[in-house]
Amino acid sequence: MTKKNAGVQRTVVILLCIMVLFVGAAVSRILRSPDSAEPQQASVNVEVLQQQGAFVRPEPKALKSFLLTSADGQPFTRDNFAGQWGLVFLGYTHCPDICPTTLSLFKQLHRNWQETELANIQYVLLTADPERDTPERLYEYLQFFNEGFVGVTGEVADVAELAKQLNGLFARVPQENGDYLVDHSANIVIINPAGQYHGFIRPPHSVEQIKQIMEAVSGAY
Repeated sequence: MTKKNAGVQRTVVILLCIMVLFVGAAVSRILRSPDSAEPQQASVNVEVLQQQGAFVRPEPKALKSFLLTSADGQPFTRDNFAGQWGLVFLGYTHCPDICPTTLSLFKQLHRNWQETELANIQYVLLTADPERDTPERLYEYLQFFNEGFVGVTGEVADVAELAKQLNGLFARVPQENGDYLVDHSANIVIINPAGQYHGFIRPPHSVEQIKQIMEAVSGAY
């Protein structure tokens, strides 16, 4: 082999090596791109949310149609959920503990989010005691927390059907004095801006917990 041919061969080998390095770097960038990392990142986010007490549905669930009544006496349907994020709590106005505590958390969240994208969250109390919680009673009760909070009541069967769609249950517990309490689910339900059931937050609840979960969920929507 002549010196000239040997030099050409070395040049070709060097160029091939450079090309291999460029191709390898390009493939590496593709593998590290946000699209390719998305499944792994999503898995990490789900795990973090679960540790914080949240369950987010892989696919949000559309709600079946329903007709209930809001605290201002107006019809309340699934269309009322659309257009903003919503937090729904199944409770009642005679509840001695968890219901006023949760609504107080809603009050703090509403105040903390005033200057953020979550300022328009709709806070809803779906009554677990529709026989006593008339629209007037709900309206009066919610004034203690925030006049913008939404109360929802209706026929027992209709309320129970919506609660069921949101994975909620409630039942009377008779007392010795002839009165009754109501056992009910304590999860906070997340409704997305499409009016779909997006997931829920398990108790015990705190302002910081709900804040972190909703900021993560809305940011990924």
